[in-house]
Amino acid sequence: MKFKKLALAGAMAIGLCSAATAAETLRFSSFEPPVAHVTKNILTPWAEDVAAASDGELEIQMFPGGTLGRSPAQQLKLVEDGVADIAWVIPGYTPGRFDQGSVSELPFMIPSSAAGSAAMWSMYEQGLFTGDYDKFKLIGIMVSAPNGLATIAPIREPGDLNGLNLRAPGPTMLSAIDALGAVPVGGITGPTIAESISRGLIDGTFTQWGAIETFRMGEVVKNYLALPLGATPMLIVMNKAKYDGLSDTAKAALDKFSGAAFSERFGKSFDANVAEARERTRAANPIAELVPDEALARQWRDALAVATTDWIANTENGQAIYDALTKSIADVSN
Repeated sequence: MKFKKLALAGAMAIGLCSAATAAETLRFSSFEPPVAHVTKNILTPWAEDVAAASDGELEIQMFPGGTLGRSPAQQLKLVEDGVADIAWVIPGYTPGRFDQGSVSELPFMIPSSAAGSAAMWSMYEQGLFTGDYDKFKLIGIMVSAPNGLATIAPIREPGDLNGLNLRAPGPTMLSAIDALGAVPVGGITGPTIAESISRGLIDGTFTQWGAIETFRMGEVVKNYLALPLGATPMLIVMNKAKYDGLSDTAKAALDKFSGAAFSERFGKSFDANVAEARERTRAANPIAELVPDEALARQWRDALAVATTDWIANTENGQAIYDALTKSIADVSN
């Protein structure tokens, strides 16, 4: 009898040990520093929520600060190669992929991260984002708050940009820069913007206050034009084979906090941080901000209209995608 009790106790201990080690660990890559807003206040809490909902079947380990790959341009490949299971991806760094989502880069299209992110997920649910979008488990399809223009020299009218070297994080915004008579400069990722400005490689960049703070641009830019000159599309992608191999409970935990739920979490938090970052950055740095009146804003809208016309003409199903996103933004904004 004593032996049976010992055997039973041993079996229970083995069972408990197995249960304790049964959790699947997913590797989540972020190019941002661990204290930056998106990684600290959006991605990390999301990972914790998913793990808590998985009944012990999932752990999500964050790898911030480029631990698995430093460049934002590497993140998609990390997932494709299985180095990371999940990653935060900026599609503009991989031109030719996810191009349908570049509609969000069009000037005067996206009013806020919250509205834009909700509308972008709606586009995917409507089947309007296909191709590369279908190759991954999509946790989220989002956009930044609209980008203004951060520069060294003061910029007021579109003509002031003639001949300046300007950077943007995506091909559609680069096209807008070209339409303004400036020289579009691609291939400069967020972490290298401040250095590129200080070295004279670029005169400014399309960006928003959260990125100015995160990537320490406040130390080099002196002026900011507050116009919605296009948002930066973003994705949270997961290796599809990895997702397919998970248990139903683990999949359910991921699905619960993905899609529309992730868009809402991301957009609200992103917009709030941009407003707070603006106050912090302007308090710490002598940056002059110009908020154009209606007449001046119309000048910019007219000067940039060709970017929208060209995008529609050069994108398969472009007019339908543009019209659908316009409607989706109106729907979620009401």
